[in-house]
Amino acid sequence: MLFKTDGVVLKQTKFGEGDVILTLFAKKLGKIQAVAKGAKKSRGKYTGSTQPFAYGEFVLFKGRDLYQVSQADLKESFYRLREDITKLAYGAYILELTESIITEGQTNNRLFHALLHCLEVLTTLERDYETVVKAYELKLLYYSGYKPELDRCVHCGSRKGKEFKFSSREGGILCRICFGQDLFAMKISQTTINVMKYLMHSDLKQIARLKIKADVMEELNKILKHYISTHLEKNKFKSIEFLNVIRETHNI
Repeated sequence: MLFKTDGVVLKQTKFGEGDVILTLFAKKLGKIQAVAKGAKKSRGKYTGSTQPFAYGEFVLFKGRDLYQVSQADLKESFYRLREDITKLAYGAYILELTESIITEGQTNNRLFHALLHCLEVLTTLERDYETVVKAYELKLLYYSGYKPELDRCVHCGSRKGKEFKFSSREGGILCRICFGQDLFAMKISQTTINVMKYLMHSDLKQIARLKIKADVMEELNKILKHYISTHLEKNKFKSIEFLNVIRETHNI
């Protein structure tokens, strides 16, 4: 059976002499594994369309175990992501994070379009990549059913009070009365709460112009890292390790 669908290549794995297995985020099929025969050959018919970040239209044949790529028409390579090593590392993290949260055969059109939009915006940025990446993390959590509760206490529902903590385990903010529900809940300022709401619901092109203060970004990074680790049950990303090496090397 043949399927035609738009898709983004999240990962490419060498398979045999000249073939590769693609991990695709397919709009109509969700996450799938597909073999692209001859993709490693220099003049192969899939050159460009099987690289990570590639967005295109794929014609797929459903085999017994894996899909097979019958045709691939490249729409956008996002090649400019590769012009800056820091931008490339952030882009790789976006793909790795997306691959970690989506499930085999389950579609998620809102996340699919958010991924494309994020890659498009990141490609055009000259600096301040981190703000857009934080926004994508929040949108990804929202569209995947892990939206953190930021409007009221996740335990008692109260909106009152000026002091809150953020509980990854409980899934949102806790009011002062409910701090005891999670002794490991982290401090969170009202400013950080407001920034998280803005990043979650605003357009990425607007977000790209936003300047977040260093202390707020530090708090945001700490909270999202712990929240993602808790709910995705993954605390190590190869792309983040690569990014940290770049930061140490270039003193970023």
